[in-house]
Amino acid sequence: MVQRSSSTRFNITRVQSADLYARLGVNECVTLRFKPNDAVFILPKYAHLYSGHSAVVTGVTADAFRPMFNEYALEFPDRSSARLFEFQIIEDVLNFTTFIASLVFDSREHLTTTGTRGLPAGRQIVLQTPGFDLDMRIHATKSRTSTVGQVLERGTKNLLKDLEVRLMKQSVLITTAITDSFGVFKCSDLPHGSLNILVVIPQYSSRILGAFLI
Repeated sequence: MVQRSSSTRFNITRVQSADLYARLGVNECVTLRFKPNDAVFILPKYAHLYSGHSAVVTGVTADAFRPMFNEYALEFPDRSSARLFEFQIIEDVLNFTTFIASLVFDSREHLTTTGTRGLPAGRQIVLQTPGFDLDMRIHATKSRTSTVGQVLERGTKNLLKDLEVRLMKQSVLITTAITDSFGVFKCSDLPHGSLNILVVIPQYSSRILGAFLI
């Protein structure tokens, strides 16, 4: 349980945040990523504890010094409710479907390796949804880690270019990349530990959300 002084907490429920900030005098010290009525998506690591992945913000308890511990009251489609911290949720996008990718291959866990359709050597992981594969090579040293990945549409030869790829620690953005004409993206200076990856595919009104460990 995170303990916070009541002097640093401000309860925000279904009011205009700008007016409330002015009334509370916290304009300079509180940063809210979400506000009441925003749609949010719970990261897979935590979603199994609740009735679904998607919810709507109904209230906020802001932390003046640690925005990642802003606490959000959520309501799910079945009318159940819960409270989650900011690091546990990302934005949900209207009219987009978010597919949770499963880790189907990790060369660190296997004795044999497979082809990677032209990607450079390194540890290989494959995240998969019913319609897409996310094939990545991870290069790690003591001082830095980088990844090269490719987004592939299963069952076709389509090259998925100009897609936005986000890498996150929990829900905190680390870096963003754009896929090239071959659907390949590159990210460097990644931290060790568990990371989340989000790929936005606007032509299919879809997002891929997965997790992997460095």
